[in-house]
Amino acid sequence: MAETEKENKAQYPFYIQEQYIKDLSFENPNFLLKYSDQTDQPQVNVNVETGVSKISDNSYEVPLKCSVTATVNENSLFVLDLVYAGLTFVAQELNQDVLETILLVHAPYLLFPFARELVANLTRYGGYPPLLIEPVNFAALFVEKKSAEAQKEVTQKDREVAQPG
Repeated sequence: MAETEKENKAQYPFYIQEQYIKDLSFENPNFLLKYSDQTDQPQVNVNVETGVSKISDNSYEVPLKCSVTATVNENSLFVLDLVYAGLTFVAQELNQDVLETILLVHAPYLLFPFARELVANLTRYGGYPPLLIEPVNFAALFVEKKSAEAQKEVTQKDREVAQPG
């Protein structure tokens, strides 16, 4: 990498160094159901999750997990599992709260359009209309996760206080 490119990247609190498909599976066990007398619309369930793995002092892997299942009358049409990840570089001087926000909100936000495109193309290649996943509010998911963790801590402390020593 040229020195000027390194200097330019150093001025940002983080950047996605690389992005890649980490894991991918598309199962299409009952494709021919669409040609049967079935008139019911498929039930499509989409789940999107994020995570973080520390690679080195300033580098983190941020996987974006997309799981999609489509069924008709309890028959599986297709199952798609995708882990799309980004190797994220983060500046050292960030405190833990900012670091978590970058890794669990901002990095997934940047990776999501690419994962969304892959899901749309894979469903199209599987013989179905392209599935366009609705945009995900990663900030709301982060706040929800933090609230659940805080509630779990309070519940755990309540249990410890309630138990006689």
